[in-house]
Amino acid sequence: MATSTTPVEVAVSFVEAFGSGDMDILASCLADDIVFESPRVRLVGSQAVLAAMSEFAQFVQGVDIVAALGDQEKAVVVYDMKTAPFGTIRAVDYLVVRDGKILSDTLVFDTYELRKTELAGSE
Repeated sequence: MATSTTPVEVAVSFVEAFGSGDMDILASCLADDIVFESPRVRLVGSQAVLAAMSEFAQFVQGVDIVAALGDQEKAVVVYDMKTAPFGTIRAVDYLVVRDGKILSDTLVFDTYELRKTELAGSE
């Protein structure tokens, strides 16, 4: 169960949990019917989102929050995600939060470093 109450607090807890690999805290932030969208995938449901995030979290060495803001239902978190294979990726999460749970998460980031690594691996 997420202990934070405002959307910004929930959003920051969520991003920090992802950065530290704490999937229990991350899971506690997710609504059962969360919708997650990124440049690479669209997922529905907390189990699908948790599975995908757990898989990608293996590459994440940490996050540095650049900014976090929001209102009574929405939050935006800008952060630098440090990864082993891709370097540092600037990312932005736009989240809708209700009753301490994330209903939707739209993640935006430049996919160039991921695509570059994938292309190098296929040669």
